[in-house]
Order: sequence, then structure tokens, then C-alpha cells
Amino acid sequence: MKKRVIAAAVLLLLLAPTLSFAGSGYEGGFYTNNEDDTFRLTTSGRVQPQLFYEKEKQGPAIFSFAMRRAEVSFNATVHEKGHLGLTLKHSQFSPGGTSTFATVNVTGAYASIDVIPELTITAGMVGLPLSFINEVSSKWLLVTESPIVVSEDDVSFPLTPLRSSFGTPDGLGINLSGGYWKWFYSLSVVGANESNYEINKDSKRMSVGFWTGFNILDPVPGKLTDFDCSDTPKFMVSVGSDYQPKRYQYDPSNPNANPVEIGYIWTSSLGTAVRWAGLSFTAEGFYKRTKINNPGYLAGSGAAWIRPMLTEMGYYAAAGYYIIPKKFEIAAQASQAFRQGPGNDSWELGGGLNYYIFENNMKLQLNYRMYRFFAEDSDPNDPNFGTYTRNNAQHDVVLMLSATF
Repeated sequence: MKKRVIAAAVLLLLLAPTLSFAGSGYEGGFYTNNEDDTFRLTTSGRVQPQLFYEKEKQGPAIFSFAMRRAEVSFNATVHEKGHLGLTLKHSQFSPGGTSTFATVNVTGAYASIDVIPELTITAGMVGLPLSFINEVSSKWLLVTESPIVVSEDDVSFPLTPLRSSFGTPDGLGINLSGGYWKWFYSLSVVGANESNYEINKDSKRMSVGFWTGFNILDPVPGKLTDFDCSDTPKFMVSVGSDYQPKRYQYDPSNPNANPVEIGYIWTSSLGTAVRWAGLSFTAEGFYKRTKINNPGYLAGSGAAWIRPMLTEMGYYAAAGYYIIPKKFEIAAQASQAFRQGPGNDSWELGGGLNYYIFENNMKLQLNYRMYRFFAEDSDPNDPNFGTYTRNNAQHDVVLMLSATF
């Protein structure tokens, strides 16, 4: 029934405007508008099917097809300054993921107004801004996946609270964004549970995040690639910070165990980006401090090493170059996370080739990645069985078609 309702809603949104609107066309998506263009509805979407090979040192090889992402978006503009948006999305978070097409989520639901050229106010699913990479759509990545420093979970649960790396948390709230001269900024306030689907149960606490930067030369667009093969150099620097207040972290494998009480999580970023003549380079560093109010006990695991303050750092660097402008690109990406405590660090190194069939609306990506991380030893014949060990390396080869309309 849920899927039927979603399908009916999508069909209605697609067909209803065409019945009464005066104009239609294609500009960043299929659009319909009224006679004086005071209202325009744009429909866009993306599918990213892939064929992948994945081999872990401590696990069997996987060779399969998958749907990395599939989404459809509806965006309306009212009198040029008002905007509404809604996205329906399916995503498998990584090759070999367990998501199915029954997991269709509403994301990107928002309403915004351009108050002045320097200020836009947005309400809805705004999340917390932090860094450049968190503002980049997956269709503009150099490789098929974001760097692990913003996408990986801390899998070493017996050692630290389960938490993401340095990615942007979700959250319903309000965002202020804009720019002046060469400066740009984004500031959000969201519910302290950073959820798009839950009410903020403690009205006294909110999470706050900002990201700001300066374009030293021409402005850098929100892409990891220099698809336009810029005639003039583009160069920017940025800084960001998020503050997430008190919360409790439960062990998902043991929900009846006592939770870890986290006093706060403070994350910051520092980054730079360069684009010129088909060459792109982006790098950012991250720093995080997590205050633990009940150190010495971790959700029934018996681990007593937890300190009152956990400190983590990480970075990524991504580079690309067009051998044939707007057609054939080589790319590389590296990322590393340094987490406090034994058995927590991880890193990745990879790269690939991108062939643009129809500009960025249709491209073919071939990537290889080596990924090393700590994971539980699952081999019962190994003397370290049941413990977390560094010796887990994963090799990924992915062939992905990215089609956008």
C-alpha cells in the first residue's frame, strides 16, 4: 500500500501540471509553467545502476549488480523568490548493501525564500552544514563513492560509541545561507536528535552548524570536477563547525544494555578547492571531540577504557583531470580517519576513469578502491577470533552508469 501511494503521488505530480499549465520544456529537468512564469514546476531524477566486485580479506568475494541510487525530485519556483522541494530516494549505502526498493525515503523536503540577494531562508530538512564535500551532490563526485571520512561508520563498537565519521547529520530545522562579494556562508539550527523523522523531544536543546568560506579567485562551484574546464583559475578556502548537545547512544546489538551518555559532540573542518583548465583538486581536514559523561562503561560490553573525552581527526583529498575536455577524465581519491582508542583507524586509496556520454547527464565510471579498516575477526580458526584487528583489507571494483534528467 505504501508503494502504491507513493507511485500515485508521483504520477499525480508529473501529470497534473501538464493539464493546466501554458508552457513546458527542459532546463535542468522537465518543467511546466503558467503563462506569466510566476510558477514553475521542475521534475528531475537520477538512476545509478552498477556492476561491482568486492573482496574482503576476512570474507567471501561478491560479484553482483546493484542500484546505487535512484531518486526523483520535484522543485517549484513561485514568483522567482519562493521555492519548494521534495525528493523520493532509494539508496544502497555501499556495494553489497542490504537496502531494497521497499526502502524509499522522503528527503530534501523544504520551503525557502530569497529575502535579498545575500540571504535565503530555508525551513525543512536542512541538516547541519560543515564542509564542502557535504554540499556536493553525488552526481558530481569524481568516483562512485564519497570519501570514507564523511561516509563511514565507526564499526568498532566494543571500543567506542557507534558514531559516524565527519558527515553532515540530518535534521529538521531552519537554515540561513547566502554570500556577499567573495564570501559565502550557511548556518543551520535543527532538533537535537538530528532526525528528519522524529520530533525533538527535548525542546531546550538544539544542534547548530555553520560553514563559511572565501573565494580568493573566481568562485568554485559545488562540484568535485572541473567539468566546464575553466578558462580562469578558481580557488577558495573554507571553515565549518557543528555542535551537537547531550544525547544517549544505545548498542544496536544489545538494546537492553545501559546507554553511553554523550555530553556533546563538536566537529570542525578546514578545506580548500582549486579548479582550472580541466584540473580539479579538493582537500579538507576534520577534527572532532566527543564528551563522554559516563566513562568506564560501554553499553554492556564490559569495556572500561573509555575516556571522558574522545578526539578524532581525518582528511580526504580528491583530484581529477580531463584528458579530453568534457569527455574523458582521470580521477583519484584518498581518505583517512584517525580515531582514539585501539583498532579504530581506517583509510582508503582509489581512482578511476570517467567517460561523459552526454555531458554529466549520462556518464560511465570505472573505479578501483583499496580500503583498510578494523573489523571483528570472523574466522573461528584464527586465534584473534571475536576481536577487532587491523588486518582487514577490502578491494572494490565498480562499473557504474550515472543517468540524470
